[in-house]
Formats: sequence, C-alpha cells, structure tokens
Amino acid sequence: MRDFAARALACTRYASFAAAIVVIQAALGVSSAHAQDRNDTARVVWPFETSSLDAAGPGVQRSTWGVSWHIYDRLVTYALDAPHDKIQQYRLDKPQGDLAELWDVSDDGRIYTFHLRRDAVFHDGSQLTAEDVRWSLQRAISLPTTRFVLNLGGLTSEDQIKVVDEATLTITLPKPNRYLLLSLSTPFAPIINARQVKPHETVSDPWGGDWLKSNDAGSGAYQVMTFRPDQVMLQRFDKWHGSPLPAMRWAVFQTVPEDTTRVALVERHLADVAIGLTPNAVEGVQRRGQAQLLLIPMPNQFEFMVMNTQSKPFSDVRVRRAIAHAVPQEEIFQSVFLGRGKRLFGDAEEPQGATFPQPQSFAYDPQRARDLLAEAGYPNGLDTTLSLCTCKAEYFENLAVALKDHLARVGIRVTIDKFPGARFGELQTAKQMPLYLENQVAWLNLPDYWIRIFYRGDTRSNFSGYANPALDALLAKADDATTQADYDAALRKMIEIVNRDVPLLMFRQAALEVVIGKDIGNYAYWFHTLPDVRSLTRN
Repeated sequence: MRDFAARALACTRYASFAAAIVVIQAALGVSSAHAQDRNDTARVVWPFETSSLDAAGPGVQRSTWGVSWHIYDRLVTYALDAPHDKIQQYRLDKPQGDLAELWDVSDDGRIYTFHLRRDAVFHDGSQLTAEDVRWSLQRAISLPTTRFVLNLGGLTSEDQIKVVDEATLTITLPKPNRYLLLSLSTPFAPIINARQVKPHETVSDPWGGDWLKSNDAGSGAYQVMTFRPDQVMLQRFDKWHGSPLPAMRWAVFQTVPEDTTRVALVERHLADVAIGLTPNAVEGVQRRGQAQLLLIPMPNQFEFMVMNTQSKPFSDVRVRRAIAHAVPQEEIFQSVFLGRGKRLFGDAEEPQGATFPQPQSFAYDPQRARDLLAEAGYPNGLDTTLSLCTCKAEYFENLAVALKDHLARVGIRVTIDKFPGARFGELQTAKQMPLYLENQVAWLNLPDYWIRIFYRGDTRSNFSGYANPALDALLAKADDATTQADYDAALRKMIEIVNRDVPLLMFRQAALEVVIGKDIGNYAYWFHTLPDVRSLTRN
C-alpha cells in the first residue's frame, strides 16, 4: 500500500510538471512566431497571475509592479552596485536620473526643477513632454492605490506641479521632504503617455484605468507584445533612452503555481528565473548542481499575520494579544520556516534602538491567551477565518495549518480561506478579512516609513486598519527633529506602541530565495523584490 501511494504521488507530481512543461513550450511556440532566440529570451516563472498592467489601478498585485517596472520609466531611480556573486543591489544613497536627466533644488529645499531627457520617447514613438509627467503625477496623487507614497514625499496637490516648458517642470513642497525622490522612484509613480490614454477617459473612469489594465502606454525598456493573466510577453524597446540596452531582447513572465515545478523548469533550462519559493522547494538545488540558488538578505521585508482592528473581535487589543500569546513562535520558526531568516519575536520588552522591524515580546503562554479572551468577553473562545492569497498558498499554507492548530488549543476556531490574487487584493483594500497572512516590503527603507505605511492612514498598506493618534504626534516630532537623538527618541516610542498593540503579529524577515540558470548573471535586487530583466545577462 505504501509503495502504491508513493508511486501515485510521484505520478501526480510528474503529471503536474509535465503540464507545466507543455505550458512553457506553448509560450516558446508563441515566441518562435516572433523569431525569438533562446539566448535572447529571459523566462521568469512565478506563482502570480497578472490581472492588470496598471500599477495604480484597483486589484493591483505584486506581479503588476514587476511587469510595469519594465514597461514604464520614472523620473528618478537609484544606482546599482557592482555585481557580487552574480547579485546587484540598489543603492539608496545614490539617486540618479531616469526620465529626468538632472534636477536642481532651491536653497530652501522646497522647489525641485526637473530637466527631462530630450531623447526619451514612448513606445508609440511620441516624444516625452513635461505635460505627460505632470498628468502622470497628478494621476498618481489622485488614485487611492498610489497617492499615499506620493503624499509621503510631500506631493499632495496638482497645484504643486508646474510645467515650465516642454522639457522642464517644477515640484514645490510646503517644506523640505527627504522622501520626495524616494517616492518618485517607485512603481507607484510611473510616467505615462497622457495623449495615448486621454481618448479612453470617461466620467466614471477619469484616469483611463480600464484601458491601462490591458494596454501599454509607457516608455520603458520593454513593451508589451501579448498579455494574459497567466503570461505576459515583452519585447525590448530599442529606442529606450537607457544605456546600455538590456541584453535580453525578450522577456516572458509565466504563471506556474507549484514552486517545485518552477525550480525544475530552471534546472531543465526551460526557464531562467524562479521566484516565490518555499524552503522545501529550494532544498537540494545546490546539491543537484543544475541551477544556482541565490540567498539575498532583505532588510526591507517582513512576514506577519494581519488582525483587522476595524471590526470585532480584533478591534479589542486583548483578543489580539491573546492570539500573540497562543502562537509558539520558535516552534513555528523551526518547523515551518526551517530555522531560516531573522526572528521577529523575542524576549526584549523595550525597543532596542530606533530600527524597524524589531522583535515583539509576547511569550508563548496558552493560559494567558485564554484569560485574555475571557476578559474580552469570549470565555468559550470564538470562530473566525484566516485568509491567504492563492498566489502565496504554497508559501503560507503550512503556516496557516500550524496557526489553526495552535489557536484551536485556546478556543479560537479557525476556517482557512483562499482567494485568487485579484479578489484577495479587493478584500484587503476593503478591510473585509478578519485575519490573513501576508509578507511585504517597505519600499522606502527608513525607520519612520514603516510606521507611516503599515500602521496609520486610510490606505491598503495599513492592512489592519490600525489607528492611534499618538503616532501622528510622534511622526511630527520625527519630521521636525534637528538631531539624531531626537529622531531616535520619537521612533522608540512609536515602536513601543505598535508592538504593544500588535495589529500585526510578526514572524520573521526572510532572505529572498531565487533560483536562476547557471548561465544567468547580474540579478538585481530592488526594494520590490521582483526580478528585473533589464540587468540580466547570459554567459
């Protein structure tokens, strides 16, 4: 019976892998129609579907940011360091021009004058103008998905953006803001061909979002050739302003749900980059020697469970703390995460310096969890749901099962729900999931940014809907701090508040585990953690 079960499991895995190969080969068949050559093509396999190409639209997913990074340019970007062990890292201390060739800052730090590249053109051949930039930034500060990052940079009103001439514009800030250039470098601030979009605007859709979901209006290094939720194919834009042009003429982003299959595709040279991998999937890659395993530290990432503070029962801090005490963090760190990464739990009850994230100090104590539930009015426990995105199911499923088991021991009865990426994003934005698992990166890795983005405001990234007026006052102190000591003091108080109120129960910071072909080099790590085909080379 055991032999039969083993053979059945092996057949199932083989069938899944064979099906994935058929999908990849079908993609290559399409590629052949465009005279694509294997050496000129970067094939990325990931777990995500891509429901939209518009990084500012509703239902945006991580895959949208990854694809749009190639289609659109931004005003500014950051330099990459020299390759080390086939990896490049972005340099937060080295901003440089993208569509802006250079910029000037007034003596009082409030007025930025951007001078645009004269050689930058959109994919339809039209010239980039300052009006395109003005319209794009106005769109970004008008839409809920993107406005919070631009607002953080001090850009809140269209009146702040002035066109000087066709190649020059200014942004005027109410006061100096260290976040402006950072915010303009993110996928939330793409520069869009306004003249191409405006014919598709309607009263109900004043920014052309429906059209941009499936159409390309960019100037980036790649342009869209075909777009389906399970596959996006891009072709290099040879009139791109950047230098040098990407080595890869074509890029294919293919949805492959199973992470072990993604790894196998790279090992069999049918794909070049596999991401979204669990520890079990990458185990054995180095031993087999058919591909390269990259372990890239992610200081701007964390993994956590969201507790919806806007509705019962998790609006009660006692219930949130009960859950924190019910989870045996070290056991989960070893059994689910295989001891990999940096722990975000521990014994320290006071903030250790002014860095974030910091370990939370909830000891494993099931009895304390039961007592807190009783105090909150749930002496017999409670029923709830724990949700996860199907795009991250392989990554989080074991964690969800472990949490369900341990929470049941203190009377919290959990049903696990899975939602497709677009639906998950909608529910996340509407704050309609009681509990869910998530991993995120801080786009702008400064200590106060984490607080601003993940713990305050009416934004999607304030996942729990948490609100505490004390944070606003402390953030104002951090903004006005004239010494590092004053800034650090404000940060320590903020860290103490959010870790005490635990709207997010943190687990760990992971290393980005990426499997690439043995002949692939120059893998660039960006703050969004997704592959950048522009830098890839093939030996």
